[in-house]
Amino acid sequence: MNPTRQELKASPVAVMHWFRRGLRLHDNPALVSALSKAKSCPTGKGKVYPVYVLDGDSYQLKHCSALRANFLVECLQDLDKSLRALGSRLYVAKGDPAVELPKVWDQFGVTHMTFDLDESGEPYAVERDGKVMSIAKANGLGYEGFTSETLFPLGKVGGYVGKVGNSLSVPSSMSSFQSLLPQMGPIPKPILAPTKSDFPEKQTHKNDIYLPPKSPLDLPWPRNIPRSEVTPSWGKEDCKNLTPIVRGGEREALQQLAQSITKRPAFCASFSKPSTSPTSLSPSTTCLSPYLAHGCLSVKLMWEAVEEAVKKAPSSCERTKPPTSLLGQIIWREFNYLMAHTANQISPGSWGKIRGNPYCRHVKWERDHDKLIAWKEGRTGFPWIDACMTQLKAQGWMHHLGRHAVACFLTRGDLWQSWEEGALHFESQLLDADYAVNNFNWLWLSCSGFFYQYFRCYSPIAFQRGNDPTGVYIRNWLPGLQKIPDKYIYEPWKAPKDVQKKSGVIIGKSYPSPIVNHGEVSKENMDRMSVAYEAHKETQAKKKKGKRGRDDEELSLRGGLEERRHRQVGIATSFLSLFFLSSYSVSLFW
Repeated sequence: MNPTRQELKASPVAVMHWFRRGLRLHDNPALVSALSKAKSCPTGKGKVYPVYVLDGDSYQLKHCSALRANFLVECLQDLDKSLRALGSRLYVAKGDPAVELPKVWDQFGVTHMTFDLDESGEPYAVERDGKVMSIAKANGLGYEGFTSETLFPLGKVGGYVGKVGNSLSVPSSMSSFQSLLPQMGPIPKPILAPTKSDFPEKQTHKNDIYLPPKSPLDLPWPRNIPRSEVTPSWGKEDCKNLTPIVRGGEREALQQLAQSITKRPAFCASFSKPSTSPTSLSPSTTCLSPYLAHGCLSVKLMWEAVEEAVKKAPSSCERTKPPTSLLGQIIWREFNYLMAHTANQISPGSWGKIRGNPYCRHVKWERDHDKLIAWKEGRTGFPWIDACMTQLKAQGWMHHLGRHAVACFLTRGDLWQSWEEGALHFESQLLDADYAVNNFNWLWLSCSGFFYQYFRCYSPIAFQRGNDPTGVYIRNWLPGLQKIPDKYIYEPWKAPKDVQKKSGVIIGKSYPSPIVNHGEVSKENMDRMSVAYEAHKETQAKKKKGKRGRDDEELSLRGGLEERRHRQVGIATSFLSLFFLSSYSVSLFW
């Protein structure tokens, strides 16, 4: 028979730390709190159980390629290895956390639970936490969440985030957010990783249960989607010979931080995101984003490392500033999280969607399955676009300008397909897939939100020709175009038949014909965007007019009520009340 909660309270403290997005030991306040609770146990025999739950319905796994799944497996294996070096281990359950965690609590006599908070309001996380916390509360289990995936708790920004329905007070542009950030005070310092002495002594850990996965094949599939409908779907063969841009895990993250930041002060000081090369065969950026997305690297530690590196840079080195500098990239990330958080406060679950999203302008996108598949598989007939999509599938990564180009191409630039489809595909393929960041970028690049200069369009032909005139990048990722002359590498369909034959590339057979005429559709799509924007303005004007009308009607009704109510006390009181209501309505609306 399992012990009662009253009996457990009288027994040694057993604390479960629930790893979620923070797959690391450094700068992990929730883990440190769990260790502190166990250490302060009056009996001196407190215990700590580090736990992770693999749920096929989670953001990490619901839409997930074999490459991305393997990265998560590496993160968990690395975390387990680090914990074992400290005399502990990682317990990995599989299934619905609301079902599996109570089993863990009962098995280990857990009395307290700590975890890292979800800051973005991602729908799965909100629903999961609501269920688990409700069960924990019903069972008398103490629990506490800590902010660790952003620089600041988002509810603290300006003191207003969390006011459902009041988006007007939230900065919705990068410039306004940058102005707000200094008011937050100093960036919090990352806390040190725990040492062996911080863990309970002589705690026995079972090594035959809740073992970490050995490969992606050990991961559970989504619970609420038939296996046949899971996209992407993969098997044993797909898990062989994987070639990710980086490997998963905290130790890999810290090594990458040292190589790309700590040891390169001049690079850090002069870093300018727009100046980095998307056609370089080796990454021209830091490649730290996958580690931030999985919580293998603390954003606070990265901030601190960049600041220290910039200080050490030679005085002759020109310092770049946000938003294009390295610190600027971290600020962008923070802003993305704030936008996701706020959108989901106003309309729960709307971030990542068109419907209900307060930051998304409605555009009547087409739905063409063939165009979408051609884009996903790198068969558009535009070598620059196809090379980028091929790299994405092979490495789980793509330079940000490559992402810009393929996103623009899919949406407003050429194919006129919904950004929701593009965001979902990126989510499944990118090692750095991040609910807040990924969806923000798709809103931006499709000109559906935050960026509205739809007349600025990435050309799939001319955009990179100046940076890589011989097409080294294209030839690397599309080896079938190796022998195409430089003149035609970005437009192989223009090569004469004899040149195609000599190059071993027959357009329409061995390499696709262009899926659209870029010159024609880009102009048509600009006209479409213009129409969509005008329609949006009209809709907003009607809403504003309707709101004013409803406010006036409500004010009139309230005024009538007030007049009747105050007949007994005189006209002056009625007038003052009406004035107050009018002022209140305007300020609330504004």
